Amino acid sequence: MDGLWLRLLRGSGRSARLEVGLPVVAGGVITFVLLILLGLQQGLDNRADRTAWRTPDSATSQPTAVQGGFTDYVGEQPLAVVELAALTREPPAVPGMGRFPAPGEVWASPALAELMAERPADQLADRFPGPVTAELGPAVLEGPDELVAVVGRHPDDPSMTDDRAPHQWNRAASMTPTRIDGWSTTPDLYQTTYRDLALLAVVLTALPLSGLGGLASRLMAGRRHRRLATLRLLGATTSQVARLTVFELATFTGAGAVCGALLHRIFGPTAARVPIKGGGWFPPDVTPGVPLTVATVVAVVVVLTLGALVGLLPAVRDPLATYRAARPRPARTRWWSVVFIGAAVALFWIRSSNTFVSVGFTAVVVLGWGLVSTGPWIVAALGRLLAGRAQRPATLLAGRRLSDSPQSAWRTVAGMALASFVAGFAAAGLPVGLGNAGQYAAGKDRLEIVVPADSLDATVQGTEAVLRTAAVRARVEATAPPSWLDDRWGALALVGPESTERDLARTAMIEAGLWGPEMRMAEDLPTVWLVRDGTVIGLLVLPIAALVALTSMVVGAIARIFDQRETLIALNLAGTPQPVLLAAQRREVVLPTAVLGGTAAVAGLAAGSSLGAASLLNPYSLGIFAGLLAVGATALLLADRTTRPILRRVSTSFSERP
Repeated sequence: MDGLWLRLLRGSGRSARLEVGLPVVAGGVITFVLLILLGLQQGLDNRADRTAWRTPDSATSQPTAVQGGFTDYVGEQPLAVVELAALTREPPAVPGMGRFPAPGEVWASPALAELMAERPADQLADRFPGPVTAELGPAVLEGPDELVAVVGRHPDDPSMTDDRAPHQWNRAASMTPTRIDGWSTTPDLYQTTYRDLALLAVVLTALPLSGLGGLASRLMAGRRHRRLATLRLLGATTSQVARLTVFELATFTGAGAVCGALLHRIFGPTAARVPIKGGGWFPPDVTPGVPLTVATVVAVVVVLTLGALVGLLPAVRDPLATYRAARPRPARTRWWSVVFIGAAVALFWIRSSNTFVSVGFTAVVVLGWGLVSTGPWIVAALGRLLAGRAQRPATLLAGRRLSDSPQSAWRTVAGMALASFVAGFAAAGLPVGLGNAGQYAAGKDRLEIVVPADSLDATVQGTEAVLRTAAVRARVEATAPPSWLDDRWGALALVGPESTERDLARTAMIEAGLWGPEMRMAEDLPTVWLVRDGTVIGLLVLPIAALVALTSMVVGAIARIFDQRETLIALNLAGTPQPVLLAAQRREVVLPTAVLGGTAAVAGLAAGSSLGAASLLNPYSLGIFAGLLAVGATALLLADRTTRPILRRVSTSFSERP
């Protein structure tokens, strides 16, 4: 049987190009995108692990040090400050540094050290007790651009004994000094939220990729059925046919997957230049290692090969049935999908620490993957409805063919339906973040800090004096603290300082011991980053979904014509006019696309609404829907124009029969 599959392909005419080309392209695209997303997930995991030590856990045995910290700001860039004081002669060494800072020492990240050297001291360097004595290495940083300072203190220093107001979810924004006996290994909620959102992005991207993979694995299914049945009837054993099929499919998908992995090795490092969470990456963080890359390639090949092989088993087991009269292939219940959805949701809830993201993930998995599972059922129901209420021959033919072969019809429109789901999710979710970003932009002309309520009046008076001395033009006023704080805390606002004077005000107040955590900035700035990063990921997911929709629509419509070759020839011999066949073909594509696309868009809106309620009447949501309509119209037009000549040739030429 060696070389037989190549001879069969060479003798299969024009359709062989499609049969070979799409699995190669699908394997390459799926592998390339998966490696990018796995690199993102790996990078966020590494960030979370390297920064977990900054948020202290209370000592469970004899404490050896005191750890506190807060998030300061340089302009709008966060500056993570970790304050440490030793309680014993041998305190634990800071991760990646090999020792503990002495009182008065200042360790800075390379980016912070460079910024301190560039800026006037009264805008940044004077916030610290002394000059930089050591640089922090990559082992304790999120990325090369992060601003981090580790400050050594005495245990009785006021900054190591004062109580500090907590943030409701961003723990690193303000941490009361805590006695510790080692370094924490538990990432804070903000880090794990990003990690969970990255997994949500993986699931969203997997939806259109699953459509492409399903189309590639089942492409030209009817033609493959007949070819394998012929080999069995000619005397080939089941094992020979199985080996031939597996070798053929694995060769095509494997070639594509290897090409995708090589392309990722070439272009993947550019992902390190895309800022996520306010900064860039260390290139190794977002570059999957060789074992993960090989595992991804193998997984793509195995999944695509098994997907195609499962559909070909009937031709191997009962070759005569392939040549009997065509029988309806009704949509079957996919119990495995129910198990998959339930397991995915349960595992995510166990892993995640953010209920907000978990609800969004549940909505995406249940509605998105539920659409994948129920798509053939919807197509079959639509076909029965059309056939039962048909007023014209073309509608009757379209309805019968949809109900008789719903899986094949679903593969044609699945890409468009899943793209509609992704677009609906983005259109509903993006305005929620944009509203928070708008609130942040509206409050950029003021600085708000939280201080103890019993010293609020004295802090306001002291702040006014300090700002006059520093020549900072700003109005100081008491204001309400964040809603999650109790009555022990108050807040004051600096209204109207110029952007160039804000760092001057921060530095002057820190030197005077009047500064407190900027809770509003700690609340709003991460939200702005989430919106921006969500937009970046959306710019990756939406084009992928659109390309998959275009590809699956055109290629799936062509493959469906070849799979229905006998039926089309029989209809032509029975005297069915070509315009009727063309109209039926058009209805087979347009009607499921409209019904499933609309259903998927509504499901996407419902999933996106789990992130919050916001009006869809904004330029971003309307632009997404306009783009979706444009992609859908383009896909339908291309499918119609491409399939017309193929339908005429297949239905009238006996040479097209295998």
